[in-house]
Amino acid sequence: MPVHFGGEPFVPVRTVYGDMTTICLKFETEQEALLKIIHEDFELLEPVVNVQYANCREVGWMSGGEYRLIQLSSPVRYMGNPEGLEGQYPLVIWENKACPIIGGREEDGMPKIFADIASERHWGEHWFTSASYECNTFLTIDLERKEELGAGEIAKMNEHSKTNVFGWRYIPNMGKGGASLSHATLYPQEAIATQVWIGEGSIKWNPLTLEQNLVQYSIISTLAQLPVIRFLPAIMMKGSSRLNVGDSRPLP
Repeated sequence: MPVHFGGEPFVPVRTVYGDMTTICLKFETEQEALLKIIHEDFELLEPVVNVQYANCREVGWMSGGEYRLIQLSSPVRYMGNPEGLEGQYPLVIWENKACPIIGGREEDGMPKIFADIASERHWGEHWFTSASYECNTFLTIDLERKEELGAGEIAKMNEHSKTNVFGWRYIPNMGKGGASLSHATLYPQEAIATQVWIGEGSIKWNPLTLEQNLVQYSIISTLAQLPVIRFLPAIMMKGSSRLNVGDSRPLP
């Protein structure tokens, strides 16, 4: 939209993100608390929340432009058909530019919303970033970067470069409750690492008041209340990724 300018023909592209810096950490949580925000068509494989910060540069479909994101997801199996697909189910994806938000939501059912996201910075080997809304910071991510992996270890990681990312495309009715469209989606992606460091990571929530972030209040407060049993090993990666738009599809 707007539809009256003719739009663009669909091209089954595999769009390349040529320069990616990613901080990935995860934590164990209580299964019952996590299941409350996993759609019933998915089976939770383990009670883990993956937190990913990505600084996306050299984005092909943005003429070499850039944007940043923070995603929280959990490992699941789709139970709505007999394919047995496994992958990541994003709980929320914050991004700092409108264009990737609009396309990801409308085309692929990704749960994208807006936040200001700082570029990754560091003091020595302490790396950090944060997300805010209307100048109010609600999330910080920290990583103590330690050992750098060797070429052989990175090559082994790259053998498992493909990930199934699931979504839920939902368009509400007009003038009444309910949905005009509501279904699961599959959005395959790939990531190739060129440098990898292992380390220790953590996140800290600063839940905002209702008036500070009226639209996202329930999202932030629900995620902030997930118990953190323990943080698992974290990594920082540099490399590239590819979004396989041509392979995305609705799931029955």
